[in-house]
Amino acid sequence: MTTSGGFAPYFGTELRRHRERLGWNREEFSNRLPWSVWTISSVEQGRRKPPPGLGEHADMLFGLPGVMTNLGLKAQDDNPLVDFVSLEERADSIRVFDMRVVPGLLQTPAYVRAINQVPTWCIPPEELDQLVEKRMQRQEILNRERPTILHAILDEAVLCRRIGSAEVMREQLGALIQPRQNVTVQVLPFTAGQNDAVGGPIRILRLRDEPEIAFADGWARGLIIDTPAEIFRATQAFEHIAGLALTPDMSVEMIQAHMEEM
Repeated sequence: MTTSGGFAPYFGTELRRHRERLGWNREEFSNRLPWSVWTISSVEQGRRKPPPGLGEHADMLFGLPGVMTNLGLKAQDDNPLVDFVSLEERADSIRVFDMRVVPGLLQTPAYVRAINQVPTWCIPPEELDQLVEKRMQRQEILNRERPTILHAILDEAVLCRRIGSAEVMREQLGALIQPRQNVTVQVLPFTAGQNDAVGGPIRILRLRDEPEIAFADGWARGLIIDTPAEIFRATQAFEHIAGLALTPDMSVEMIQAHMEEM
């Protein structure tokens, strides 16, 4: 049996049930674990998937024969992006770095469509339409009454990599330089040299009344990061990259130059 939301919410329900069976509040429970009370709270409320290893720790503390371990493994198979999008919607601010493509929150519809039209994927037209629509819906967090603050850093390679036609790219680059009070765009130039960008794309979310969350975007699947040490590393890497990147004004000039070359 699972909840309609998948195994992750069901894991949270069972975690809370067994915790309460032993008479522990969340703080007492988290003191026995290598995760914060905020992480436990979010897992129990179904707001995020259990971090790897939580199932094993829970079985040991609850005296269960692998029940939470097995459920945790099933929860890990739930789509991590779905979990991340729900967190993204609650974010007060987002910091994102990408060296491959324009970050999703800044993509134009034509760019979204082009980036998903690769021969090896063969996405049906109707599914592609839905994908574009969902991406545009995600961007609404930047336009709501209390908009999310976005700080995006793009590697210069993103400006050079043509996705779709020249027209699609010009439109996309033009969208990047449209002034918005809650959006800051910087470009990390090739001349920046060695830097922390080699770690790959990263997104860091600041949630109201909760610790920060990060999302490491891998080739096959993403990974939500919420341990303090890893969040600190991600934050330090982002700040290092931001210090090497061009200022917003200089970034606009570089983007405009690439537009003219398209």
